[in-house]
Amino acid sequence: MGLKARLVHLARTGEVPVFAVVGGGYRSAMHQLRHADGIRIVTSPRHASVLLIAGTFTEAATETVNRVHDQMAGPRVTVGWGHREPMLAPTRANPAGDTSEIAAVIRRQFHDVVTGAIQPEPPLLPDVDPVEWRGVGPYGHGGTGMTGGTPYGRPLALRAPDRDGLELDQVPVTIGPWFAGFPPGLALRVSLQGDVAQAVEVVTTSVVSSGPPGVFTRALHEPTPIRDLEMARARHHLEWMADTLLIAGADRLSLRADRLAETIQPGDVEHVTRLTAAARRSLLRLMTLRGVGVLSADIDMVGLGPVARAAGFSDDRRTPEPAYRDIGFQPVTHDVGDAWARFAQRAAEAAQAVDLAARAGSHRAFGSGEVEAPDGHHQAGETGPADRLTSMLDAVLPGMEWGDLVTTVQSLDIDMESVFFGRPPT
Repeated sequence: MGLKARLVHLARTGEVPVFAVVGGGYRSAMHQLRHADGIRIVTSPRHASVLLIAGTFTEAATETVNRVHDQMAGPRVTVGWGHREPMLAPTRANPAGDTSEIAAVIRRQFHDVVTGAIQPEPPLLPDVDPVEWRGVGPYGHGGTGMTGGTPYGRPLALRAPDRDGLELDQVPVTIGPWFAGFPPGLALRVSLQGDVAQAVEVVTTSVVSSGPPGVFTRALHEPTPIRDLEMARARHHLEWMADTLLIAGADRLSLRADRLAETIQPGDVEHVTRLTAAARRSLLRLMTLRGVGVLSADIDMVGLGPVARAAGFSDDRRTPEPAYRDIGFQPVTHDVGDAWARFAQRAAEAAQAVDLAARAGSHRAFGSGEVEAPDGHHQAGETGPADRLTSMLDAVLPGMEWGDLVTTVQSLDIDMESVFFGRPPT
Protein backbone atom coordinates (compact mmCIF):
# COMPACT_ATOMS: atom_id res chain seq x y z
CA MET A 1 0.00 0.00 0.00
CA GLY A 2 1.46 3.35 -1.07
CA LEU A 3 1.59 6.50 1.01
CA LYS A 4 -1.46 8.07 -0.66
CA ALA A 5 -3.48 4.88 -0.21
CA ARG A 6 -2.49 4.79 3.46
CA LEU A 7 -3.61 8.41 3.89
CA VAL A 8 -6.94 7.66 2.21
CA HIS A 9 -7.44 4.67 4.52
CA LEU A 10 -6.58 6.82 7.55
CA ALA A 11 -9.00 9.54 6.46
CA ARG A 12 -11.81 7.02 6.11
CA THR A 13 -11.26 4.92 9.21
CA GLY A 14 -9.15 6.83 11.75
CA GLU A 15 -10.23 9.35 14.33
CA VAL A 16 -10.08 12.97 13.21
CA PRO A 17 -7.85 15.11 15.49
CA VAL A 18 -9.74 18.34 16.15
CA PHE A 19 -8.70 21.42 18.10
CA ALA A 20 -11.75 23.43 19.15
CA VAL A 21 -11.98 27.16 19.76
CA VAL A 22 -15.21 27.49 21.73
CA GLY A 23 -17.22 30.71 21.84
CA GLY A 24 -20.57 31.77 23.20
CA GLY A 25 -23.40 29.25 23.31
CA TYR A 26 -21.43 26.11 22.45
CA ARG A 27 -19.80 24.84 25.64
CA SER A 28 -22.49 22.20 26.21
CA ALA A 29 -22.47 21.17 22.56
CA MET A 30 -18.72 20.58 22.75
CA HIS A 31 -19.24 18.12 25.59
CA GLN A 32 -21.46 16.07 23.28
CA LEU A 33 -18.96 16.27 20.43
CA ARG A 34 -16.26 14.74 22.67
CA HIS A 35 -17.81 11.30 22.33
CA ALA A 36 -19.00 11.54 18.71
CA ASP A 37 -17.85 8.63 16.55
CA GLY A 38 -14.63 9.28 14.69
CA ILE A 39 -13.82 12.58 16.45
CA ARG A 40 -10.93 13.10 18.87
CA ILE A 41 -10.73 16.49 20.58
CA VAL A 42 -7.05 17.25 21.20
CA THR A 43 -5.59 19.73 23.68
CA SER A 44 -2.97 21.29 21.39
CA PRO A 45 -3.37 22.69 17.86
CA ARG A 46 -0.04 21.07 16.98
CA HIS A 47 -1.76 17.68 17.26
CA ALA A 48 -4.77 18.67 15.11
CA SER A 49 -5.62 18.60 11.43
CA VAL A 50 -9.01 20.31 11.80
CA LEU A 51 -9.63 23.64 13.53
CA LEU A 52 -13.21 23.91 14.77
CA ILE A 53 -14.49 27.43 15.48
CA ALA A 54 -17.74 27.04 17.42
CA GLY A 55 -20.10 29.75 18.65
CA THR A 56 -19.84 33.52 18.87
CA PHE A 57 -16.81 35.74 19.48
CA THR A 58 -15.75 39.35 19.53
CA GLU A 59 -13.50 40.76 16.82
CA ALA A 60 -10.66 40.76 19.38
CA ALA A 61 -10.49 36.96 19.00
CA THR A 62 -9.32 37.12 15.37
CA GLU A 63 -5.57 37.36 16.00
CA THR A 64 -5.51 34.63 18.64
CA VAL A 65 -7.56 32.26 16.47
CA ASN A 66 -5.30 32.92 13.48
CA ARG A 67 -2.29 32.15 15.66
CA VAL A 68 -3.88 28.85 16.71
CA HIS A 69 -4.57 28.06 13.04
CA ASP A 70 -0.96 28.61 12.03
CA GLN A 71 0.32 26.32 14.80
CA MET A 72 -1.46 23.36 13.19
CA ALA A 73 0.68 21.05 11.11
CA GLY A 74 -0.42 20.59 7.53
CA PRO A 75 -2.50 19.52 5.84
CA ARG A 76 -5.07 21.53 7.80
CA VAL A 77 -8.63 22.71 7.32
CA THR A 78 -10.96 25.01 9.27
CA VAL A 79 -14.62 24.28 9.99
CA GLY A 80 -17.16 26.56 11.66
CA TRP A 81 -20.07 25.47 13.83
CA GLY A 82 -22.80 28.04 14.30
CA HIS A 83 -20.06 30.67 13.90
CA ARG A 84 -21.81 33.87 12.88
CA GLU A 85 -20.33 36.69 10.80
CA PRO A 86 -17.88 38.31 10.86
CA MET A 87 -15.77 35.18 10.47
CA LEU A 88 -12.59 34.96 12.52
CA ALA A 89 -10.95 32.82 9.83
CA PRO A 90 -11.92 31.39 6.42
CA THR A 91 -13.94 28.18 6.87
CA ARG A 92 -14.67 25.35 4.47
CA ALA A 93 -18.09 24.77 6.02
CA ASN A 94 -20.18 26.37 8.75
CA PRO A 95 -23.22 24.28 9.67
CA ALA A 96 -25.49 25.22 12.56
CA GLY A 97 -26.89 21.74 13.12
CA ASP A 98 -26.52 19.17 15.87
CA THR A 99 -23.52 17.11 16.93
CA SER A 100 -24.03 14.37 14.35
CA GLU A 101 -24.11 16.91 11.52
CA ILE A 102 -20.94 18.73 12.55
CA ALA A 103 -19.15 15.40 13.14
CA ALA A 104 -20.03 14.32 9.59
CA VAL A 105 -18.82 17.64 8.17
CA ILE A 106 -15.53 17.39 10.08
CA ARG A 107 -14.89 13.85 8.88
CA ARG A 108 -15.68 14.81 5.28
CA GLN A 109 -13.41 17.87 5.30
CA PHE A 110 -10.60 15.88 6.93
CA HIS A 111 -10.93 13.19 4.25
CA ASP A 112 -10.83 15.75 1.45
CA VAL A 113 -7.80 17.64 2.73
CA VAL A 114 -5.79 14.49 3.53
CA THR A 115 -6.51 12.89 0.15
CA GLY A 116 -5.87 16.09 -1.80
CA ALA A 117 -9.46 16.60 -2.96
CA ILE A 118 -9.20 20.13 -1.53
CA GLN A 119 -6.12 22.28 -1.06
CA PRO A 120 -4.74 22.53 2.51
CA GLU A 121 -4.97 25.96 4.06
CA PRO A 122 -1.94 28.25 3.99
CA PRO A 123 -0.86 30.28 7.05
CA LEU A 124 -3.12 33.21 7.93
CA LEU A 125 -0.49 35.41 9.59
CA PRO A 126 2.52 36.97 7.84
CA ASP A 127 5.91 35.38 8.47
CA VAL A 128 7.48 38.35 10.25
CA ASP A 129 9.05 38.84 13.67
CA PRO A 130 6.52 40.07 16.25
CA VAL A 131 9.13 42.55 17.54
CA GLU A 132 12.36 43.99 16.21
CA TRP A 133 15.17 42.10 17.93
CA ARG A 134 17.76 40.90 15.42
CA GLY A 135 21.12 42.44 16.12
CA VAL A 136 19.93 44.26 19.24
CA GLY A 137 22.16 43.87 22.30
CA PRO A 138 25.80 42.74 22.62
CA TYR A 139 24.96 39.18 21.56
CA GLY A 140 22.33 40.03 18.94
CA HIS A 141 19.66 38.38 21.06
CA GLY A 142 17.38 41.41 21.42
CA GLY A 143 18.26 42.53 24.96
CA THR A 144 20.96 43.74 27.29
CA GLY A 145 23.59 41.51 28.85
CA MET A 146 23.15 37.78 28.37
CA THR A 147 19.47 37.76 29.37
CA GLY A 148 16.42 39.79 28.49
CA GLY A 149 15.03 40.49 25.03
CA THR A 150 12.16 39.00 23.06
CA PRO A 151 13.46 37.05 20.04
CA TYR A 152 10.52 35.94 17.90
CA GLY A 153 8.28 37.53 20.51
CA ARG A 154 9.29 35.02 23.19
CA PRO A 155 10.68 36.77 26.28
CA LEU A 156 13.96 35.43 27.59
CA ALA A 157 14.37 34.76 31.29
CA LEU A 158 15.41 37.45 33.77
CA ARG A 159 16.78 36.89 37.27
CA ALA A 160 14.38 37.48 40.15
CA PRO A 161 14.02 36.32 43.78
CA ASP A 162 11.94 33.19 44.27
CA ARG A 163 9.80 32.37 47.33
CA ASP A 164 12.90 31.07 49.13
CA GLY A 165 14.88 34.25 48.45
CA LEU A 166 17.11 32.68 45.77
CA GLU A 167 17.88 34.46 42.50
CA LEU A 168 16.43 32.24 39.78
CA ASP A 169 15.37 32.65 36.16
CA GLN A 170 11.84 34.01 35.80
CA VAL A 171 10.06 33.70 32.46
CA PRO A 172 6.92 35.73 31.63
CA VAL A 173 4.45 33.81 29.44
CA THR A 174 0.88 34.43 28.32
CA ILE A 175 -1.32 31.32 28.49
CA GLY A 176 -4.71 31.29 26.81
CA PRO A 177 -7.26 32.23 25.69
CA TRP A 178 -7.64 28.75 24.19
CA PHE A 179 -5.63 26.70 26.66
CA ALA A 180 -7.52 23.46 27.33
CA GLY A 181 -7.05 23.73 31.11
CA PHE A 182 -8.76 27.15 31.36
CA PRO A 183 -12.31 28.24 30.62
CA PRO A 184 -12.58 29.20 26.91
CA GLY A 185 -11.59 32.85 26.55
CA LEU A 186 -9.48 33.20 29.72
CA ALA A 187 -5.86 34.30 29.27
CA LEU A 188 -3.32 34.81 32.04
CA ARG A 189 0.08 36.45 31.95
CA VAL A 190 2.19 34.37 34.32
CA SER A 191 5.75 34.88 35.58
CA LEU A 192 7.11 31.36 36.05
CA GLN A 193 10.12 30.23 38.05
CA GLY A 194 10.33 26.56 37.31
CA ASP A 195 6.72 25.43 37.72
CA VAL A 196 5.84 28.09 40.32
CA ALA A 197 3.75 31.13 39.33
CA GLN A 198 5.38 34.08 41.06
CA ALA A 199 3.01 36.67 39.54
CA VAL A 200 -0.28 36.38 37.68
CA GLU A 201 -2.16 38.99 35.69
CA VAL A 202 -5.48 38.52 33.90
CA VAL A 203 -5.30 39.57 30.25
CA THR A 204 -8.27 41.89 29.99
CA THR A 205 -9.15 41.52 26.30
CA SER A 206 -12.54 39.86 25.97
CA VAL A 207 -12.76 37.40 23.08
CA VAL A 208 -15.89 35.35 23.83
CA SER A 209 -19.28 36.98 23.32
CA SER A 210 -22.54 35.90 24.94
CA GLY A 211 -24.48 33.13 23.31
CA PRO A 212 -28.27 32.88 23.07
CA PRO A 213 -30.04 33.62 26.38
CA GLY A 214 -30.70 30.52 28.44
CA VAL A 215 -33.19 29.52 31.10
CA PHE A 216 -31.43 31.44 33.88
CA THR A 217 -31.40 34.65 31.83
CA ARG A 218 -35.11 34.20 31.21
CA ALA A 219 -35.68 33.68 34.94
CA LEU A 220 -34.36 37.18 35.61
CA HIS A 221 -37.42 38.65 33.92
CA GLU A 222 -40.24 36.12 34.24
CA PRO A 223 -41.27 33.34 36.64
CA THR A 224 -39.71 30.13 35.29
CA PRO A 225 -40.56 26.47 35.97
CA ILE A 226 -38.33 25.12 38.74
CA ARG A 227 -38.12 21.86 36.83
CA ASP A 228 -36.40 23.65 33.91
CA LEU A 229 -34.08 25.61 36.19
CA GLU A 230 -32.93 22.61 38.19
CA MET A 231 -32.39 20.31 35.21
CA ALA A 232 -30.26 23.02 33.58
CA ARG A 233 -28.35 23.36 36.86
CA ALA A 234 -27.74 19.60 37.04
CA ARG A 235 -26.49 19.45 33.45
CA HIS A 236 -24.19 22.41 34.02
CA HIS A 237 -22.63 20.88 37.13
CA LEU A 238 -22.19 17.48 35.47
CA GLU A 239 -20.43 19.07 32.49
CA TRP A 240 -18.19 20.98 34.88
CA MET A 241 -17.42 17.71 36.69
CA ALA A 242 -16.53 16.16 33.32
CA ASP A 243 -14.03 18.95 32.63
CA THR A 244 -12.51 18.63 36.10
CA LEU A 245 -12.15 14.87 35.80
CA LEU A 246 -10.57 15.22 32.36
CA ILE A 247 -7.98 17.72 33.62
CA ALA A 248 -7.26 15.39 36.55
CA GLY A 249 -6.54 12.54 34.14
CA ALA A 250 -9.69 10.51 34.93
CA ASP A 251 -10.71 10.18 31.27
CA ARG A 252 -13.26 7.40 31.70
CA LEU A 253 -15.02 9.14 34.57
CA SER A 254 -15.04 12.33 32.50
CA LEU A 255 -16.76 10.55 29.62
CA ARG A 256 -19.24 9.05 32.08
CA ALA A 257 -20.07 12.51 33.45
CA ASP A 258 -20.54 13.89 29.92
CA ARG A 259 -22.93 11.11 28.97
CA LEU A 260 -24.86 11.50 32.20
CA ALA A 261 -25.23 15.24 31.55
CA GLU A 262 -26.72 14.43 28.17
CA THR A 263 -29.18 11.80 29.42
CA ILE A 264 -30.03 12.93 32.98
CA GLN A 265 -33.73 12.99 33.89
CA PRO A 266 -35.67 14.36 36.88
CA GLY A 267 -35.28 12.02 39.84
CA ASP A 268 -32.01 10.41 38.64
CA VAL A 269 -30.33 11.06 41.98
CA GLU A 270 -28.72 7.63 42.16
CA HIS A 271 -26.91 8.11 38.85
CA VAL A 272 -25.23 11.26 40.18
CA THR A 273 -24.32 9.71 43.53
CA ARG A 274 -22.76 6.71 41.79
CA LEU A 275 -20.59 9.01 39.67
CA THR A 276 -19.54 10.94 42.76
CA ALA A 277 -18.72 7.73 44.63
CA ALA A 278 -16.56 6.58 41.70
CA ALA A 279 -14.66 9.87 41.83
CA ARG A 280 -14.14 9.46 45.58
CA ARG A 281 -12.75 5.95 45.07
CA SER A 282 -10.23 7.20 42.53
CA LEU A 283 -7.01 8.95 43.49
CA LEU A 284 -8.53 12.23 42.35
CA ARG A 285 -9.19 13.56 45.84
CA LEU A 286 -5.76 12.87 47.25
CA MET A 287 -3.60 13.67 44.24
CA THR A 288 -5.08 16.71 42.54
CA LEU A 289 -7.87 18.43 44.49
CA ARG A 290 -7.47 18.06 48.22
CA GLY A 291 -5.94 21.09 49.91
CA VAL A 292 -5.64 22.96 46.60
CA GLY A 293 -7.04 26.44 45.98
CA VAL A 294 -8.24 27.29 49.48
CA LEU A 295 -9.57 30.85 49.35
CA SER A 296 -8.50 33.22 52.11
CA ALA A 297 -10.99 34.22 54.79
CA ASP A 298 -10.92 37.90 53.77
CA ILE A 299 -12.56 37.22 50.39
CA ASP A 300 -16.18 38.34 50.16
CA MET A 301 -18.08 35.14 49.35
CA VAL A 302 -21.58 36.58 49.12
CA GLY A 303 -23.17 35.71 45.80
CA LEU A 304 -20.48 33.27 44.67
CA GLY A 305 -22.81 30.27 44.67
CA PRO A 306 -21.13 26.85 44.95
CA VAL A 307 -17.73 28.46 45.62
CA ALA A 308 -19.17 30.11 48.75
CA ARG A 309 -21.23 27.12 49.81
CA ALA A 310 -18.17 24.85 49.49
CA ALA A 311 -16.55 27.06 52.15
CA GLY A 312 -19.47 26.74 54.57
CA PHE A 313 -21.58 29.79 53.61
CA SER A 314 -25.26 28.94 53.11
CA ASP A 315 -25.88 31.96 50.86
CA ASP A 316 -28.39 30.92 48.15
CA ARG A 317 -31.05 33.09 46.46
CA ARG A 318 -33.36 30.08 46.21
CA THR A 319 -33.86 30.10 49.99
CA PRO A 320 -36.28 33.07 50.18
CA GLU A 321 -38.26 31.95 47.10
CA PRO A 322 -41.72 30.72 48.23
CA ALA A 323 -41.89 28.10 45.47
CA TYR A 324 -38.59 26.57 46.55
CA ARG A 325 -39.68 26.55 50.19
CA ASP A 326 -42.85 24.72 49.15
CA ILE A 327 -40.84 21.82 47.72
CA GLY A 328 -38.52 21.62 50.73
CA PHE A 329 -35.37 23.28 49.42
CA GLN A 330 -32.47 23.82 51.82
CA PRO A 331 -28.94 24.84 50.80
CA VAL A 332 -26.22 22.19 50.74
CA THR A 333 -22.85 23.25 52.17
CA HIS A 334 -19.35 21.86 52.69
CA ASP A 335 -16.42 23.14 54.69
CA VAL A 336 -12.67 23.57 53.97
CA GLY A 337 -13.31 25.46 50.73
CA ASP A 338 -10.61 23.74 48.64
CA ALA A 339 -10.92 22.34 45.11
CA TRP A 340 -12.18 19.00 46.41
CA ALA A 341 -14.88 20.71 48.46
CA ARG A 342 -15.98 22.59 45.34
CA PHE A 343 -16.12 19.29 43.43
CA ALA A 344 -18.16 17.65 46.20
CA GLN A 345 -20.38 20.73 46.44
CA ARG A 346 -21.32 20.75 42.76
CA ALA A 347 -21.81 16.99 42.77
CA ALA A 348 -24.20 17.32 45.74
CA GLU A 349 -26.03 20.21 44.08
CA ALA A 350 -26.41 18.20 40.86
CA ALA A 351 -28.02 15.35 42.81
CA GLN A 352 -30.19 17.84 44.71
CA ALA A 353 -31.22 19.52 41.45
CA VAL A 354 -32.61 16.38 39.81
CA ASP A 355 -34.46 15.59 43.05
CA LEU A 356 -35.98 19.10 43.14
CA ALA A 357 -36.92 18.82 39.47
CA ALA A 358 -38.81 15.59 40.18
CA ARG A 359 -40.76 17.26 43.02
CA ALA A 360 -41.27 20.66 41.39
CA GLY A 361 -44.57 20.00 39.67
CA SER A 362 -45.85 23.28 38.21
CA HIS A 363 -43.97 25.53 40.65
CA ARG A 364 -42.28 28.60 39.19
CA ALA A 365 -39.65 30.86 40.74
CA PHE A 366 -37.75 34.14 40.31
CA GLY A 367 -38.68 36.73 37.66
CA SER A 368 -38.05 39.82 39.81
CA GLY A 369 -34.62 40.72 38.45
CA GLU A 370 -32.43 38.17 40.23
CA VAL A 371 -31.75 34.44 40.00
CA GLU A 372 -29.50 31.81 41.55
CA ALA A 373 -27.64 30.42 38.53
CA PRO A 374 -25.20 27.49 38.63
CA ASP A 375 -22.30 29.87 39.32
CA GLY A 376 -24.09 32.06 41.87
CA HIS A 377 -26.26 35.14 42.21
CA HIS A 378 -27.14 37.09 39.06
CA GLN A 379 -28.96 40.41 39.11
CA ALA A 380 -30.33 42.21 36.06
CA GLY A 381 -28.04 45.01 34.87
CA GLU A 382 -25.19 44.03 37.21
CA THR A 383 -21.98 42.10 36.68
CA GLY A 384 -22.09 38.50 37.88
CA PRO A 385 -19.98 36.03 39.86
CA ALA A 386 -17.62 35.39 36.93
CA ASP A 387 -16.43 39.01 37.00
CA ARG A 388 -15.60 38.80 40.71
CA LEU A 389 -13.89 35.45 40.37
CA THR A 390 -11.82 36.68 37.42
CA SER A 391 -10.76 39.85 39.22
CA MET A 392 -9.46 37.89 42.24
CA LEU A 393 -7.20 35.53 40.25
CA ASP A 394 -4.17 37.81 40.40
CA ALA A 395 -4.36 37.68 44.20
CA VAL A 396 -5.29 34.00 44.61
CA LEU A 397 -2.95 32.27 42.16
CA PRO A 398 0.59 33.65 42.82
CA GLY A 399 2.83 31.19 44.66
CA MET A 400 1.03 28.10 43.30
CA GLU A 401 2.71 25.35 41.37
CA TRP A 402 1.42 25.14 37.81
CA GLY A 403 -0.73 22.05 38.30
CA ASP A 404 -2.40 23.54 41.37
CA LEU A 405 -2.98 26.81 39.49
CA VAL A 406 -4.82 25.03 36.68
CA THR A 407 -6.85 23.00 39.18
CA THR A 408 -7.81 26.13 41.11
CA VAL A 409 -8.93 28.03 38.02
CA GLN A 410 -11.02 25.07 36.89
CA SER A 411 -12.57 24.64 40.35
CA LEU A 412 -13.95 28.20 40.29
CA ASP A 413 -16.11 27.55 37.18
CA ILE A 414 -15.61 30.94 35.49
CA ASP A 415 -17.95 31.54 32.55
CA MET A 416 -16.12 33.94 30.24
CA GLU A 417 -19.29 34.53 28.22
CA SER A 418 -20.64 36.64 31.07
CA VAL A 419 -17.41 38.39 32.06
CA PHE A 420 -17.07 42.12 31.51
CA PHE A 421 -13.66 42.24 33.22
CA GLY A 422 -11.60 44.76 31.25
CA ARG A 423 -14.47 46.05 29.11
CA PRO A 424 -17.57 48.05 29.95
CA PRO A 425 -20.95 46.30 30.01
CA THR A 426 -23.04 46.90 26.87
